[in-house]
Amino acid sequence: MGPGTQRRVARALRAGGPEVIEVGFEDLPPLKKGEALVRVEAAGLNHAETLIRSGTYAVRLPFPYVLGGEGAGVVVATGPDVSLVVGARVCWGAVLGSCSTLVTAPASMFLPLPDGLSFEDGACLPVAGLTAGGLARVWPLKGRSAVVWGAAGAVGRMLVAILAEQGVDVIGIASGKRVDDARAAGANLVVDRANADVREAVRAYTGGRGVAAVFDPIGTATYETSLQLLAPRGCLINYGELSGPMPDINLHALFPGSLFVTKFNGMRWVKGLDEFAVLIAEGLALAARRLAVISDVAGRFPLDCAADAYRLLESGASGKVLVQPNR
Repeated sequence: MGPGTQRRVARALRAGGPEVIEVGFEDLPPLKKGEALVRVEAAGLNHAETLIRSGTYAVRLPFPYVLGGEGAGVVVATGPDVSLVVGARVCWGAVLGSCSTLVTAPASMFLPLPDGLSFEDGACLPVAGLTAGGLARVWPLKGRSAVVWGAAGAVGRMLVAILAEQGVDVIGIASGKRVDDARAAGANLVVDRANADVREAVRAYTGGRGVAAVFDPIGTATYETSLQLLAPRGCLINYGELSGPMPDINLHALFPGSLFVTKFNGMRWVKGLDEFAVLIAEGLALAARRLAVISDVAGRFPLDCAADAYRLLESGASGKVLVQPNR
């Protein structure tokens, strides 16, 4: 990569909604030792980005900043001491600025995309593998039961599959036709939250006892129900705020069951970049042998329409939203 290489990239100019996003040009510095340059074929958008862009979330970035953290593409250049070859198909998670035509990062962040998986698949899986892999470490569950809200989403499907392979009796919560997707991912029971009482269904399945853990990306709207699903000494693991911030915790409400509540911070459960690669690779391998783990795609957008892509994401789209910067 010579001097003067440019990319087009989506940026958040200030705190706010999708209206603060613009697409512009940015100069890329020469590749350093151990780095690779990749042409982005598909970038996957994630709800955490919306929270960060709000400017009020626990994770904050200085504005303006480049958007996107997940994607798939083709290696077009490498720096010294890089084993990746030009032309290799790769995917990645946790690389800021992925919503762009080109992305540069340490080559160790780019994972080979298995044969049989498309660039779209590669843009749906890395963050799911990284997040679900970390979540599965939080609470001892082998031989026990757990509830997964959003079981048909990108992270939900991966989490259901990982837990099922670890010997966990998984109860997925989904709605409508997506119930079948959660079941195909490995859930033993799937509750259609649109047509059934989740609490009653889980209590009936567990003989009234409840489950050892509940994984919840929704937040305030499901908090009370999630607590009611837990068996004594069970744990509610929140890892998202799709319906708004978590409410203040009333410790007295936890007393009858001696319950636990935790806010998942992936950086406390995944140790360093080496483990990032391990969890993503495990997720890719799982998806390659169980295609039902891969999320549906709700929409595909060119880079110039990145703001519209985030609008679809924030509307509650059922499936992954992708930006295809080089389309």
